[in-house]
Amino acid sequence: MRILFTKSQNSSENLIKQLLAKGHEVIIFPILNIKPLLQNKIDFKDFNSVIFTSANAIYNLESRENIEHLNCFCVGEQTAAVAKKFGFLNIQITGNNYDQLKKYIFKSVDKSKDKFIYVRGGYISNDLEGDFKKEGIFIKAFINYTTELNTQIDPKLIADLKEKLIDVIFIYSKRAAGHLLKIILNNKIQDDLVNCNLNCISINVANTLKKIKWKKIKIFSIGAEELSLN
Repeated sequence: MRILFTKSQNSSENLIKQLLAKGHEVIIFPILNIKPLLQNKIDFKDFNSVIFTSANAIYNLESRENIEHLNCFCVGEQTAAVAKKFGFLNIQITGNNYDQLKKYIFKSVDKSKDKFIYVRGGYISNDLEGDFKKEGIFIKAFINYTTELNTQIDPKLIADLKEKLIDVIFIYSKRAAGHLLKIILNNKIQDDLVNCNLNCISINVANTLKKIKWKKIKIFSIGAEELSLN
């Protein structure tokens, strides 16, 4: 099976290795480029817990001092693996999506003691900070990267799509879905995707691309991409 991933290789490294080992062919085209933001360093001593919903937030940390005491909450095994590699110790995988993260933390949080730092990108799908504050939980968001649309499209990728050589496309955000839609329409390949499956991180993301006639649209969870290939 030929699989198109629309995230960077860094953020999908373990998954790509697993798929290659199963005999799949993997093509990488990051629809969104990651751009680090220059900001003041986080003083982790002011917090006892950190939240990462994306491995990119970890890759773009300027400092990893004073992190040994932190409870590190991660969405997905891939993000947890990166956190471990970068020196975080008490790592807890809170599930594969935002709702599972909230349920996991809200069930165990000590509102009188716990202080969270949420390290994230500039574009988010859920208002985690607002939801935590509504529950009376102390949280501060720290944005250390943003994303830019990737305009450097490999002509071979367009040719492969046109010739129906891609079996599955994985999409991880509504913004990425919107950019993929523009790429499809601008290159007039919307009629060439009838044999291609579209695998999306949520219904909201899938709705952005539902006007295209796909073979099938599936919803997957982070860390369970391989299951959605069946």
